[in-house]
Amino acid sequence: MLGRRETWLRAWGMSAALLVGMVVASGEAQAGDAPRCSAWRAAGKGYEKLELRTCAPAEGDEDTSDESDDEDAASAVEIKSGYEDALKVRVELVTKGGTVEKLDVKLKNGENAAGTCKACRGHDDVKSFRVTAQEGAAEGGKDAAPEPLQKVAGTNHMEVLARDLRLTDTNAKRLDRIATRYHKATKKRLVVTGGTRTPQRQAQLMFDKLKRGDDVVALYENKAAATEVRNAYRDAVARGEKRKGTIRAMREVIDAQIGRGTYVSKHLKSGAVDVRSWNMDGALEKALREAVKQEPGVTLMDERDGPEPHFHMNLL
Repeated sequence: MLGRRETWLRAWGMSAALLVGMVVASGEAQAGDAPRCSAWRAAGKGYEKLELRTCAPAEGDEDTSDESDDEDAASAVEIKSGYEDALKVRVELVTKGGTVEKLDVKLKNGENAAGTCKACRGHDDVKSFRVTAQEGAAEGGKDAAPEPLQKVAGTNHMEVLARDLRLTDTNAKRLDRIATRYHKATKKRLVVTGGTRTPQRQAQLMFDKLKRGDDVVALYENKAAATEVRNAYRDAVARGEKRKGTIRAMREVIDAQIGRGTYVSKHLKSGAVDVRSWNMDGALEKALREAVKQEPGVTLMDERDGPEPHFHMNLL
């Protein structure tokens, strides 16, 4: 009787060990098949609701030949979007070695497979990345014709005090959505005080800033263009030019920049507006920032320290 019991216990123990071994082996296989990914990283200003990560291919998907090198395998790029609407963006990846790779992708709400980084040497090789809107890309890969500008009038949610506010239909809708969100949160209208500028007006504004001692290179996003205009100001002052002559010299530089497709300010290409900031602090400022944050590609700059306090909103 005892012999039978020992035989049964021994057989049961072997079966249990075999079962445990199968479970462990299965777990190891699943772990091995799981992709290795970098941490999710938030995109920059204007696309705060996008996150990106890169993943190495699962072991089961890799080439097991002797010539294959795991570190050289292309990394999959995944992007998570918190925006409700679909959007087309260009993603510029910079590897630790300095190589730049660009991906044009269409994103929907949630997680998206955005292609592969062929220049990446491993899933954690992306040093930095930048997201911008796709410009000039029409269906079928052809260049889209520039959108016509239209004069923008006030609405129940927005008051327009700007002398000239012309925007593309796309940007007019962006501004309207921002104003609607702001009004819904505050019951106040968004007041637009600045819009489209001529080169003459841009030169006048930059002259006034430079005369006050402002650092226009730090202020403007296109620092190379701002440096050219600043240098024109300095050269004119050194020649003894008065205000009118100095502004003329600055305007000529701005005209030349526009001729080659460069804009020191997006106001010059009807891609920016100024918003009144009087008494806009606390809950009101928070509501404006949140309304802008919901609109992909739009950025807000605080310019309340100058003689004409306002928020500058880039729509491009």
